[in-house]
Amino acid sequence: MTEELKLMLTEMKQGFKEVNQRLDGMDQRFDKIDNHLDRIEKKVDGIQKQVVNNSEAITELNVKVNEQATVLATLSMRSITQEGEIRNLKQVQSL
Repeated sequence: MTEELKLMLTEMKQGFKEVNQRLDGMDQRFDKIDNHLDRIEKKVDGIQKQVVNNSEAITELNVKVNEQATVLATLSMRSITQEGEIRNLKQVQSL
């Protein structure tokens, strides 16, 4: 019976050793996955910062475009007014 117990104990030790080896392999894979996720997270953070920067730049451009549109509208109105005044002056001169 003692031999049988020793054999069972040896088999159990071998089984535990195999389980430990598999767990070590899983730990290594999880470490690789963690590292990979960390790199992805850094990339996502960089992309988010770039999106914020782009959004701010677009907002600034929109403000400038609106300002330019206002200037163009003002200049157009002045031009139309001045053309009318010139036309009126020419009509007065021809009289």
